[in-house]
Amino acid sequence: MTSERFRTAIICAVQFVDVMGVTVVVAALPRMLADVDAPAAYAGLLVPAYAVGFGGLLLLTARLGDLYASRRVLLAGLAVFAAGSLLCAVAESPVLLVAGRLLQGVGAAGSVPNALVLLVRPASQRERGRVLSAWNATGGLAGASGLLVGGLVTSALGWRVIFWSGLVAVAVLAVAIVYVVVPDKPAVSRPLNLPSISLQILAVGALVGAANAATGSWRLAVLLLVVAAVAVPPLVIRERRTAEPLIPRGLRQRSGVAAGVVGSFGITATTSSLVVLTTLYFQDSRGLDAAHAGLLILPFSFAVVIGAAVAGRLLRLITPGTALLIALTMIGGSAVLAAVHPGLGIVLVALAASGLGNGIGAVAAYALGTAVAPDEQAPAAGLLNTAAQLGTAIMVAVGISIAGATGDPLNYRAGWITVAATAVLIAAGVLCGGRGGHGRRPVQYWRVRTAPQRGLHDTLGTRTEPNRCPSN
Repeated sequence: MTSERFRTAIICAVQFVDVMGVTVVVAALPRMLADVDAPAAYAGLLVPAYAVGFGGLLLLTARLGDLYASRRVLLAGLAVFAAGSLLCAVAESPVLLVAGRLLQGVGAAGSVPNALVLLVRPASQRERGRVLSAWNATGGLAGASGLLVGGLVTSALGWRVIFWSGLVAVAVLAVAIVYVVVPDKPAVSRPLNLPSISLQILAVGALVGAANAATGSWRLAVLLLVVAAVAVPPLVIRERRTAEPLIPRGLRQRSGVAAGVVGSFGITATTSSLVVLTTLYFQDSRGLDAAHAGLLILPFSFAVVIGAAVAGRLLRLITPGTALLIALTMIGGSAVLAAVHPGLGIVLVALAASGLGNGIGAVAAYALGTAVAPDEQAPAAGLLNTAAQLGTAIMVAVGISIAGATGDPLNYRAGWITVAATAVLIAAGVLCGGRGGHGRRPVQYWRVRTAPQRGLHDTLGTRTEPNRCPSN
């Protein structure tokens, strides 16, 4: 393995550990709660605690990477993740478990966007597709594998081994990063916009918390939605008026970034909820245990890797916008197939097809969203990862709420149809997000690239040209 490929593998491993942290405890929840004498209500806190820390702080930690250097913030994030893993591993009370999960999420927020910046920033235009394919294949594989690994490790060795293993993994990664990744320099010297950061953390954290609380307490969910709604207007006003917005104005005006963010949300929202729904379907309606249900998710995991590998070559032929729409069509069609024919074999085929869509779509979304100037890489990475985490947190909770706890196959069919409808809505959002403003429009998504050498924005399907169409 060449030094550059080893560097890519190490950085992608950060994504693997952090993304797996979202789902790895799902199968272990019953054993964890029993061992620490926790009420059943804590089951609705352990997964959301991680999601709130992760999704709520991504924009802040991306900004910190701009100010203090991405490698430095990445290493700090790994240290916080290790502290959270240690706290979970030794916890004897449910409060400590929740606190540890929250710390893990904060650490993941510090490491993931800055790892992406370190991966993409030095890559040439030719290398960008390859490294993004590796990055997204790793993330997709980690999310699905967490369900399997958590069940197997808990059954064989106990749930605490999950957290001890996470502690060892991040320690090894930190040492490898110190020796393999060249230190970078701060990209900007502007001060932090603390009011915007505080409002953003409050809004995103409340929204993620509301989505997950809806499965247990509708009153808490409504309260958190109100908090999010109250935080958004002053955040928007502040971002428009301040000289140092949290999201650079130039970034907000890039149609490719908008489409990439919408696509990143949609790919994780649809596939994460589809995988969780299918895992529960295997257990509730098919009578499988957690370990066997996790094994049946492997076609999805393998398909994600294949899809990401294919995407690198596919983007040489078509624009990422086109690839993203194809991916959403594959995912939506897979969900419809599972809903119409919920037999075991058909559902496995649907899982594999959605995995291919995940691999292709995630690479395409990140290609759209990271086609920016070097000093915009960190906030772009923060936006993309925030969208991805929001997609997972919100739609998994919605899917579980629809499926319910009755084991009725009709409920799962309704959940799969919801996934398909979401894919359609996201595809429409991608098309709308890709339309430029200020009298300019992007080249059509369906335009196929035939020339091998194009400029960066044309390669990514985001080059703009004057809008010669008359105004309506």
